[in-house]
Amino acid sequence: MSILRYSCVLVCFFLCRIATAQKDVIQKIDTLLEVYDVKDTPGLSVKVINNGKSIYSRGFGLSNLDYNIKNSDSTIFSLASIAKQFTASSIWALINEEKINLEDDIRTYLPEFPEYEDVIKIKHLLNHTSGIRNYHTLMYLAGFDYDASYYDNNTVLELAVKQKGLNNRPGEKVSYSNTNYNLLAIIVERISGQNLNDYLKLKILRPLKINSTFVRVEHGKSIKNKAVGYQKYKDGFKFSTSNQLSYGAGSMGSSANDMAIWMQMLNEQILEFKPLAQFLKTTEVLASGEKTKYARGLMIDDYKGYKAVTHSGFGFGGRSQLITIAEKQIGIIVLTNSQSIDAPRVGYQILDILLSNNEKIIVENEDSNSFNKQGFNEFIGEYKEINSDMTMTLFVENNTLKSKGSMGKTSVDLIQFAKNKFHRVQSENVKYDFSPSSTHDMIISFGGTPFYFERAKFIDKDIVVVNEFEGYFYSEEIDVKYRFYTEENTLKLTYNGKDTIILNPIQLNQFGNNNRTLYHFVKDENNLVTGMLLSCDGTVKEIVFKKEKDH
Repeated sequence: MSILRYSCVLVCFFLCRIATAQKDVIQKIDTLLEVYDVKDTPGLSVKVINNGKSIYSRGFGLSNLDYNIKNSDSTIFSLASIAKQFTASSIWALINEEKINLEDDIRTYLPEFPEYEDVIKIKHLLNHTSGIRNYHTLMYLAGFDYDASYYDNNTVLELAVKQKGLNNRPGEKVSYSNTNYNLLAIIVERISGQNLNDYLKLKILRPLKINSTFVRVEHGKSIKNKAVGYQKYKDGFKFSTSNQLSYGAGSMGSSANDMAIWMQMLNEQILEFKPLAQFLKTTEVLASGEKTKYARGLMIDDYKGYKAVTHSGFGFGGRSQLITIAEKQIGIIVLTNSQSIDAPRVGYQILDILLSNNEKIIVENEDSNSFNKQGFNEFIGEYKEINSDMTMTLFVENNTLKSKGSMGKTSVDLIQFAKNKFHRVQSENVKYDFSPSSTHDMIISFGGTPFYFERAKFIDKDIVVVNEFEGYFYSEEIDVKYRFYTEENTLKLTYNGKDTIILNPIQLNQFGNNNRTLYHFVKDENNLVTGMLLSCDGTVKEIVFKKEKDH
């Protein structure tokens, strides 16, 4: 056999192997997603890129239940928080035009903003280290009616300006807050003189030939192929009637096809926009010297030895997940119009299929250095999320470290992968970090988003005199009055026409609603309650409430 003929046979052999492997991957993805191929229900759209090429592109379920329209790879879904990376790209465009700098004080562009002890810079908004409170949480705590009341970016700005405190000093730690990106949208518009949608299309989307993606900056505009977002109830599916118009942190629409181009850009396949990809993936160093895992609208994390660039999204009527791995030229986008479909779980299951035959499992960074497995006793115990009432118990069962949260139904098994670090056995992207720190005792991260916990000493509810905490309390920062009262020896709360909320003792002078809200009552030297500090979701720290004396 001639060398040329042998070479041709060899090439054909390898091409056949590649084709067979790709067919196997597609069949596995189909099997994974067949559960969503159901009539008369909302669903999802999935696009998968492997080795730089699209290998899977399909829609499942209906985009509109009223008209029986099917989802496809061209259906427009809500991106939810995946929108943040697009807002960040607008900042990149302004930097290129020398109209803004990452080190700029945000009050240069938002002069109405409070002057805190430390300067909040543009870079702090981009990587969620500003300490600015999350406006969604603030509105929830104020009793805002999302279904009946209108709000927009001006509402967000007005609320942010009222806040007298921050969650942390700027640059100290990552504290995820949608407010950061709404403020960035306002800054882009003030500098450019255009709304965010127009500026983004001009500088980023059109040059990339991303033609169906948009920021929702106005009501009433017709959008072809748009999916309706649904939430599942006992009696069927319902869609949102909210008329909000806030954007920057969310409120973008896109298709799986458009997002495929965006993922190729993130994987640095589009040379003209390689600097943008690098900008978005750049992480800052915290005041402690530690590198953040939140970059600029993107999360950077290790997954099975690869640098995974990800972001998820969650909103009424839909969830989303983006995953890229530049080293393998992998891109996965999952867009849903059903809030009950777990897009992150689907995304990582697809990633596991793509990586299933790959031998690279060892992490090639400082975490991968050989380590001696530690005894479980130093990790077990009770923990509470900082600025929240969510609790977490770590215990040992069958020689396995397990974690059980107050909002979870079952415990999860953990496995150690580095000194002081564990991940869930069934979800490697969920990690537990017990590295020594002066501000927390444990971090649980989901694909890079951190949740901070401290060791807790829970109080026996039977010894708590609940009527000590009765009364009316008012907060100037969110302009709301809370009424605490007792009924059947249980502390209860009502405010702004909301249904009665049952509170349970957590620690000394602290109560929780089992929904990540912490009510910490303040007492004077006579042991009398004078106020209350309200924290929530880990993203709002100690809103001041003063007890009213007239009641």
